[in-house]
Amino acid sequence: MNTIIAFTLKDLLLSGVYLVLIIALVYVVKILMSLQRSMKDLNALVKENRTEIDAILKEAPGIAKNANTISEEVAYDVAKFRPTVDNIAQTSEEVTGVIKDNKSVVGGLTSIFHTSSMGKDAYDKFFKKSEDIDASEEA
Repeated sequence: MNTIIAFTLKDLLLSGVYLVLIIALVYVVKILMSLQRSMKDLNALVKENRTEIDAILKEAPGIAKNANTISEEVAYDVAKFRPTVDNIAQTSEEVTGVIKDNKSVVGGLTSIFHTSSMGKDAYDKFFKKSEDIDASEEA
């Protein structure tokens, strides 16, 4: 008795598809079991802290109302002080411009005073008598 077993390509492909479906089913079951454990833990946590959660839920509307009131007041204050801040910014820009414009004038005046001081020192060195210099130092 010779028995011949023959597999077609279709049989092999169907076996592969069934094998992939079985593996996918195993992963889905593992994910569902993990999700069930997480839900049990979450339910236990909620039961343990039920009083605190209820207290927070009772206070939440008041907190939200206070936050809304504070944000409205801050918006009002910002709107009132905005022109002042803009005025300060504009004034500081103008002052900066004036300082930049006058910087060259101040530099020029400094240069003139320095040059005149050097000229005076040179005049004193060459044209004044040593007796005059000694008399002015004693005074």
